[in-house]
Amino acid sequence: MSRRRIWSTGILLGVTLQVMALLLGAAPVAAAPGEWWGDYFANPDLSGAPVLSRYDREINFTWGSGSPAAVVPRDNFSVRWVRDEWFAGGTYRFSVLSDDGVRIWVGDQLVVDEWRDRWATPWWIDRYIPSGTYRVKVEYYDRTGDATISVSWNRLTGGGGWRGEYFNNTDLKGAPVLTRDDPAIDFDWGDGGPDPAVGADDFSVRWTQVVDFEAGNYRFLASTDDGVRLWVDGTRIINAWTNQALPTTHTGDIYLAKGQHTVRVEYYERGGQAAAHVWWEPLDTVSGGWRGEYFSNRNLIGGPTLVRTDAVINFDWGTGAPTGSLPDDSFSVRWTRTYNFSPGFYRFVLRADDGARLWIDHGILIDKWQDMDYELHWVDGTYLQGAHTITLEYYEHTGNARVQFWWEPGTEGNNPPVNAGPVVPAAAAPTVRAPATPTPAPAVSNGPWQATYFDNASLQGNPVVSRVEPGLDFDWRWGSPDPAVPDDYFSARWTQTRSFAPGLYRFTTYTDDGVRLWIDGKLVIDSWRPMRGYRSATVRLAEGNHDIRMEYYERTQAARASLTWRQVGQ
Repeated sequence: MSRRRIWSTGILLGVTLQVMALLLGAAPVAAAPGEWWGDYFANPDLSGAPVLSRYDREINFTWGSGSPAAVVPRDNFSVRWVRDEWFAGGTYRFSVLSDDGVRIWVGDQLVVDEWRDRWATPWWIDRYIPSGTYRVKVEYYDRTGDATISVSWNRLTGGGGWRGEYFNNTDLKGAPVLTRDDPAIDFDWGDGGPDPAVGADDFSVRWTQVVDFEAGNYRFLASTDDGVRLWVDGTRIINAWTNQALPTTHTGDIYLAKGQHTVRVEYYERGGQAAAHVWWEPLDTVSGGWRGEYFSNRNLIGGPTLVRTDAVINFDWGTGAPTGSLPDDSFSVRWTRTYNFSPGFYRFVLRADDGARLWIDHGILIDKWQDMDYELHWVDGTYLQGAHTITLEYYEHTGNARVQFWWEPGTEGNNPPVNAGPVVPAAAAPTVRAPATPTPAPAVSNGPWQATYFDNASLQGNPVVSRVEPGLDFDWRWGSPDPAVPDDYFSARWTQTRSFAPGLYRFTTYTDDGVRLWIDGKLVIDSWRPMRGYRSATVRLAEGNHDIRMEYYERTQAARASLTWRQVGQ
């Protein structure tokens, strides 16, 4: 047998090992960093001794009707590649293009198993790989016809939840003109399109994601303009493949066993407005702890990748992720629960790396939605009695992921937390004695308000409706404030002059979409953009009358606007 040249360092050792592998069928040589050791067989079964062994820099071959080398037949051959690879713990997306069969192992984990005759169709699969060095093995065979094999992977680091394939037709036909990762199916393209490569009308999209679910019943929801279909593990649970306009929401319920499930969404846009929103929510109630909704992006958008019950909020994930289905970085969590408080003052404390914000009912207490290095924040002097809903939202950007939250007996001041070290489980929050004369200061939004509504989103021209309203707390859903006001693209301005006792006040808005708030002509909240959520500002007021002005605009879909305030420390 003639010796073949091995392209590597250590020529003599490499040749010797190669000859041993050919003659004795010994274990393959570990590739140099970044290279694959490939054994090529003159049969499709990887059987017997290889007819060729060599280093390949990457697995990305298109041999067509030819073969890898003269000693390898054009059809009915197979290859086994191996190399040692370091994986940082996290979810990896393995992308494969093969004609015909392919299998991929990472250590002992079989992550791809497509050992069958198949066309060269690109596809991918997500798998969690714990941190460490693993032997990666790729096996491939070609039956007849063209021979193609390409294997690659990348670690998902947030924003890569859905694999979106975009087509310049309404039937998902042919090759996609754009393929990208979308963090959520939450789009309002208006009269435009998703990308310059995609037309504004008559396009379609296929989104696919592998999601890790806890066992339970789930409701999937889709609100689109135009058609939409949704499958879970190949079972179609939403079928609204027809021209339609918002507001239209279709739902489908399904029970899912614990583990990974594949969600596929297909959508087409015919003409006019283009919008696609898909999400899901658990139907089973959570008792005895926190409902934790975990998202594979920093913005809590789309459906949660994981929903589970957490006994306490006291986590230190280090540089890892809460679960294998989430990226190590750029994820977010929303925890909610309802707790029955004994009457008294409470101190709420959180420590986070990175951003966090806390609500009691609909009032925001702590708003630190920013990158932080495990900072400690608290609010004291909150008087509570009875059942209240607590919501904590958290996001992780990069580096360590840590978050703690608890409450403890408080005072009327703003004293630092007593338990600044070990966490005090919220479920075991102590009972505190009520003051002799409790003076709670609930959030208020009392009128009368002078309200003016405009039939555009920029408060331009003359108002179409002017009236006095007793409060500023509206949820118009998909409708409008008045028949004279359109359902979308309208704006409003509310004003009042009100007497305040001296002190520090926290003003909180909740809107969908943009909002601006002035106190005595000073702009204290400025979020004039499409958005959904809370904004807050703290203002010190002298005793006497003060002017309040709130401006709001609605773009499309849900419309909501509210304003509350409370005196801090009362």
